[in-house]
Amino acid sequence: MSWELLGSDRMIKTTELSDFVNTEMTIPKERISFFGNPGERLAIIYQNREYPSYLETEGDTKLKWSKVLIRKLGEAFPDFESWFQGDPDASKTPKLEIIKANEVFHLRLIMADEENSDEKISDMPIIATPPTAGLQELLLKWITGYPNYYPRDFRFSFKETITEEIPKVIENLKTIRSGHYQVRGFAGDTQWAEIPWVKVRDKQALNDSDLYLAYLLAMDSRKLYLAIVYGEEGMGVRSLAEKAAAYRKNLVTEHYRTNHKEVLLANASLVSGIVCYREYTETEMPEDEVLIAEFEAFRKMYKLCLTKGQTADETAVSDEPSEEIIKGQDAKVENEMIAEIKQKPEVVLEEQTPPPQGSQPVPAETVLFESICEERPGVENKNQAESGSEAPAQPKHAAISTLREVVMAESETNLSSADVDDIQFKAETKAAESKSFTRYPAKNDYLPPYLQLVQAKMGDKGYYYPAELIKTYYLSIKSKPFVIIKGQVGSGKTSFPRLFAEAIGANQENGRFKRLLVGKNWEDHTPLLGHLDSRGHFIPGPIMLILKAAKEYPDKPHFFMLDEMDQSPAADYLRLLLEGINGSKEPFLKREDFGADITAFREYGNLSFPDNLYIVATINEGPDSFPVHSRVIDSGNVIRMPVVEIGVFADYGSPTGDSDWENSVFKIHSQAKGLPEILERLMVLLNEVQQLLIKHECPMGYRGKNEILAFGINSGVEGLYSELEVIDLALLQRIIPALEAVSETDVDVYLSLAGFLLEDSLKQAFSNLPPDRLIGRYEALLKAGAIPCPRSGGVILKRLRQQHKQ
Repeated sequence: MSWELLGSDRMIKTTELSDFVNTEMTIPKERISFFGNPGERLAIIYQNREYPSYLETEGDTKLKWSKVLIRKLGEAFPDFESWFQGDPDASKTPKLEIIKANEVFHLRLIMADEENSDEKISDMPIIATPPTAGLQELLLKWITGYPNYYPRDFRFSFKETITEEIPKVIENLKTIRSGHYQVRGFAGDTQWAEIPWVKVRDKQALNDSDLYLAYLLAMDSRKLYLAIVYGEEGMGVRSLAEKAAAYRKNLVTEHYRTNHKEVLLANASLVSGIVCYREYTETEMPEDEVLIAEFEAFRKMYKLCLTKGQTADETAVSDEPSEEIIKGQDAKVENEMIAEIKQKPEVVLEEQTPPPQGSQPVPAETVLFESICEERPGVENKNQAESGSEAPAQPKHAAISTLREVVMAESETNLSSADVDDIQFKAETKAAESKSFTRYPAKNDYLPPYLQLVQAKMGDKGYYYPAELIKTYYLSIKSKPFVIIKGQVGSGKTSFPRLFAEAIGANQENGRFKRLLVGKNWEDHTPLLGHLDSRGHFIPGPIMLILKAAKEYPDKPHFFMLDEMDQSPAADYLRLLLEGINGSKEPFLKREDFGADITAFREYGNLSFPDNLYIVATINEGPDSFPVHSRVIDSGNVIRMPVVEIGVFADYGSPTGDSDWENSVFKIHSQAKGLPEILERLMVLLNEVQQLLIKHECPMGYRGKNEILAFGINSGVEGLYSELEVIDLALLQRIIPALEAVSETDVDVYLSLAGFLLEDSLKQAFSNLPPDRLIGRYEALLKAGAIPCPRSGGVILKRLRQQHKQ
């Protein structure tokens, strides 16, 4: 590794492949002082944009690159493409020039022709960050920079862009300098906010303190909204929408948008209260003059909303829009909606050649009966054969129309109702398989070496578990220390977590794995935590024993299994344990729980839930069990055991290798700081799920959202699942189990989930279908691999069938 330090503020480094493949660069001890102190955040500037990097202290000091920056370098320098894709080429070894100025690091790649020229690189000017930036520059910095910082330590200085720099520019605007306005920015309290904002309020508007003007960052960080918002705390979504509509009647919004349903924000209440808005993106960000003019237009509309028809300030619009203008606006919106509806393409199931001019379009159902013709050749000619005459040639869709009548007339075709259903199902399956849909594989069998070893150790004992089960379980306990395993009797739900624990060095002999069979009708936590006997001695429960062991060996993972958790009402005996699982650090037992047993109090009285304990519970899929309370289901991931496969013994490789994992393996690694793209895509997909659930009044809470993101971040660090697969597993393990735990969950929720992320043509084809046909068509698409979330799709199909039978 070649390092060339040219003075105290400039360095040239000959790169190695690992600098890009692993997005990290080992820093020699003698070079650390150039970058700063270990553990610090570095601001690396490339093409006038900041990319946060970090000095990591685990083992050797390493500079962790932003993955976004690596991607940008790959796009900008195609000559070095082999390096960025992991194929080193010694003849094209790039060199980095890093210049330190104003506590930031400016980066560029040195090209071969430039290196051989007579020009001295050190003579090139250093472009420092300007002391004051314009509104355009700051808004662009907000859009492009926030996803880089969202998964990182909140202490980093990027939040000052939102809390100080942008508010300062707005405060210096001529109409804001009067002192009548309050300008505040918010990026979060102790962690980055999901919806960062910069708000402007009129200090004199005491009667409308819930109305404000704001810049809001979209959930995917690709859009920024300038909006007038009404946000009264405690008011429902419908009431907020009605209030916003009332304000909107006083405005002439011109080209500014008013359809709040198009706004991508995670908070439904906030979205409902939007009166009107302007959307900005990185590629469509006006110059400062336009931005200021648009802000002023919104300030005037905001002032007009506050006055409610009274005379506004001198710079605001002085006259309330007339009734004719309002009616004209309403008519304009209505006409635009009608035109939009007329422009929507007809629903078709297959890509077809447009019909000849003047002919009638072939209806969507035609595709079905074309397939039926192929399934039962000759049926359409039955009447012709009986009459002995030859019918004139007909257009294909006309023959199909005749076939429809033949098939539906059961008495004439000698087909039973079951035959018709069978033909219909085969035709739908064939139509789905023949179409060039995007295929979504239902399995992901990739395992990294450390999990391959786990699989091999389990296989060495005669148990063969699929790769998806192993890594899903691993990511689940890594994201939340509580996992529920659900399955039929004999499906391996008890042996699987035990064998996994043994494969990584935790077993009953060393006290790091403990199994407890839940008894019948437990009413409180004493069977778990302990009780006083007849002589006043405290008898510790099994949880106390493993808590003590986990405290003595904090670097090793410990596992506690609650086998057949549903044999007693789980919410009754798990109350205190759930509090620890969900983050409480309070001791489980109080002084009075030990009576006069001072020795036991000293030994067990200060035990709380440690970060190296993982709780695994099993429940049966059968009628002879207590229903598991929704509060318990919401506290962890639910994993269904797959059907046991019988076949040739699989070869998972050698079972020899390291079997004693450290507890740090189950924590979010520092590599997660370099995954803004993964987090961004996850947030977009997760927001789509949330909006769907909000429509049915069953949204996920913050706990579920945060734990799904933790699962996705852990998966992204280790490259185990794609973002879409993470969402599929989130539906399977968190969202659907929570819906199943509520008995009154409406079938419409599952119908909406069935259409989640489907291609528009398929989603439209699903609408207005009767339940039996919808179920058949969904199953056909699932078999064809056209459902984006196939893992959860199987469960959704099962629920739809159950609801249809009822």
